Amino acid sequence: MKSHFFESLRLSIPLIIAQLAQFGLGLTDTVMVGWYGTTELAALTLGHACIFFIYITLSGFALGVLAKVSQAFGKNDIIAIRYNLRMGIWLVFGFSLLGLIIASNIKTILIFSNLEPRLIDVIQDYVSIMRWMLPFILLTFVFKAFLISIKKEQIVLIISIFGLVVNIILNYTFIFGNFGAPEFGLKGAAFASLGTSVFMLLTSILYCLLTKVKNIKIFEQFFIFKKETFSGLYKIGWPICLTIMAESGMFSAASLFMGWVGEMQLAAHGIVLTIFALFFMIPLGISQAGTVRVAKKIGEKKFNEVGQVAFSIYSLGLGWSILGTIIILVFGNDIISIFLDQKNVNSDLVFSYAVSYLLICCLFHIADTGQILFAAILRGFSDTKVPFLLSLFSYWIIGVPAAYYFSQHTYLSGFGVYFGIGTGLLVASLLLFFRYLSIKKITMVEQFI
Repeated sequence: MKSHFFESLRLSIPLIIAQLAQFGLGLTDTVMVGWYGTTELAALTLGHACIFFIYITLSGFALGVLAKVSQAFGKNDIIAIRYNLRMGIWLVFGFSLLGLIIASNIKTILIFSNLEPRLIDVIQDYVSIMRWMLPFILLTFVFKAFLISIKKEQIVLIISIFGLVVNIILNYTFIFGNFGAPEFGLKGAAFASLGTSVFMLLTSILYCLLTKVKNIKIFEQFFIFKKETFSGLYKIGWPICLTIMAESGMFSAASLFMGWVGEMQLAAHGIVLTIFALFFMIPLGISQAGTVRVAKKIGEKKFNEVGQVAFSIYSLGLGWSILGTIIILVFGNDIISIFLDQKNVNSDLVFSYAVSYLLICCLFHIADTGQILFAAILRGFSDTKVPFLLSLFSYWIIGVPAAYYFSQHTYLSGFGVYFGIGTGLLVASLLLFFRYLSIKKITMVEQFI
């Protein structure tokens, strides 16, 4: 058991750091555009939210590649590795074009909002550049998934860190007009994000072409279509995409309900979500390690070790959620203060709400960690349809209605939003845990048939 724990930890650490670097890309944009102007910051927040929703949803197909290639790697099936990556590239590229079309019509969508026309135009200018990032960043996700699956997670870490550095340099250059470049303002942030995504994709491809990975012959006879492999990736990928969409939608609904409660509560909610988004990068990295290790064990037909691997992954996630809670309890006030201008007359009120909301978040942090880890472990089994239905039920039958009722029809107000969402995450965690026990039992029985 100890060996499984340390192997999970070894794989998780570079993936966690890579996730933090990925989070740093958006954080860098926010900070540097915030230095430039408040209108630009507002446009960035809304515009990036639109683009983020599209590419984070479609990234589900990359997670499908992660599971399938890991299983093939466990079988030492080079042909299966090759074709799963190829078909994953074609699948993701096709859907990225769909995402590009949706992003191209963002102004039509925003017209139905209550935003000022001037702000809509600024958002449109930003998104018109950012949309071209979609094929590059989604294909980067596919190559990262492939490299993680074949135990090249250190390379993923290096690419992610260099991507963050490039993004900082490009932001500094194009937002403010440094190094002889024109001053583009918000458009500069979009150019920086596009340039960074191109850099990361090209770096990933070059690594696959110039190292021992080239022996897999990824690009040899690249245009040969493998219908069965393509279909398998689609079947495992689309439920993951819809699960991500359902979860993102739940948190979007929570923000909407909080906005109905009050402006100060919404501001506090935004701070708390940012903090927990950062903390969430760690279980997200652990979850990727979980998918890889479970899928590899299944590919190797070492079914008796799957339970030990799953336990080691959840132990890591549980340990972090407890440590994260302690950090928040000790340093929560100081962290919140970073986000507030003490000269603002409303800062004290926002601070008090944020402190209270952050403490409530600690109550469902373990549940949130549990649901992402068990979903990832189930992906290792190529089990995604039932987990999607369980998550959809938890989020939109339990979580969202509860958040709406307790925030809008009881004295709980903003606290009701967190109570509802936390309940949804807890139900999801429990249901996915029982699904894991069920699918594990089925797998163990099938090996003797």
